Amino acid sequence: MYCARSIISIIRYLPNKNLATCKRVIKIKDVNIPKICYSQIVEDESDKIVKELCQGDADLEKKLRILMLEVEVMRQDGRCAPDHLQTRHWKHLLDLQSKSQRSQYLLFLWKTQKSKENEKMRKEERRKIVEAGLPEEPKEFPDDLSYGIKHQSLFLRIRDQSINNMDNYRALQAMTHGQKVVIDCSYEEHMVFRETINAAKQMTFVFGDNRLHKDPFDIHLCNVKYDGDFMGQLRRNIPSLDEPWFPLNIHSQSYLDLFPKEKLVYLTPHCRAELTEFDHDAIYIVGCMVDKMNNEPLSLAKAKRDGLKMAKLPLDRYLEWAPGSKKNLNINHMIPILLDLKLFGDWTYALRHIPRRKLMETKIQAMQNKLKNSKFKLDVMKGFQNLPNVKNMMRSERRQRSKKSLYDE
Repeated sequence: MYCARSIISIIRYLPNKNLATCKRVIKIKDVNIPKICYSQIVEDESDKIVKELCQGDADLEKKLRILMLEVEVMRQDGRCAPDHLQTRHWKHLLDLQSKSQRSQYLLFLWKTQKSKENEKMRKEERRKIVEAGLPEEPKEFPDDLSYGIKHQSLFLRIRDQSINNMDNYRALQAMTHGQKVVIDCSYEEHMVFRETINAAKQMTFVFGDNRLHKDPFDIHLCNVKYDGDFMGQLRRNIPSLDEPWFPLNIHSQSYLDLFPKEKLVYLTPHCRAELTEFDHDAIYIVGCMVDKMNNEPLSLAKAKRDGLKMAKLPLDRYLEWAPGSKKNLNINHMIPILLDLKLFGDWTYALRHIPRRKLMETKIQAMQNKLKNSKFKLDVMKGFQNLPNVKNMMRSERRQRSKKSLYDE
């Protein structure tokens, strides 16, 4: 017996979408295909996706149809594939060369879908609990006042929207009076798709951390490609990004066209000069790049090509770096460090934003824990080796019992 979903999937790839033909192909005469299935076939999203991506290219359309069939087979086999794929997902799947890459990307989309579904279920459960409410406490006298969230309160309730408006107002003030910081977004061509998505996620964290700070920066995104993957993902993370009131400056021009060159300082981990003191008049530039695959000193080359001052954070002076760990930090670590350094001027306090996994003390603690576990395992193994052979003991006990029973008889 075929389910409605499998029937739709079989009909979808037939050349002539006729219900009678579909019944003959499936070899089912008594199945009444509901009208909703026919409407789904006629208004199929796959045709829209094919027209939008292929634009009349027969070879590309054939490849996309095969890819859709491959994904549908994965769904029917119970493998990890999302229920719905958008146009941008199909476009990226077409760019992937091997089947393993496609499987990994579909697994990532499936996990993202399930996490959203789980979060929706948790919100629904919390809503039901709030609606049910806690049982009211018994009153000693009928005229007694009840205090709490649903009752009388001495304080004014501050809602999330009010806090959000206050944070945006602080960021808007920084756009007028705050110190400027540039995020260089010209490295998109040097990153793979996954690194671009991670860079957009880090930029989302940067915007949130900046507007929550007491003295935020006036952040400028320069060398931005409006139709690139980075901006596309950033718009999905921040839906109101293109609104005119949004407190973030986005430019397609270079920072050399917007700011005076003598004030620009490019922060790169590959240069020799250290940033000893924070300059409140300088405009610091941070490169927006995730370099898991490409370890070339691109920011150093960019700063030399533009003829800018360069500096790096004095990490070796204040921290004991773990061997094997890279000394390049993400932008969602760099901006909070600069924010605290501007406000307090204390390097020890500002460098608390560096992940602990990169430091020597974390490596030493991990090695100590590993040694403790290994010593415990060795002690257990030695204890087992010192024990007598349990099987021989049991055999000797059984023999003695049998002899004793024979003597008793």
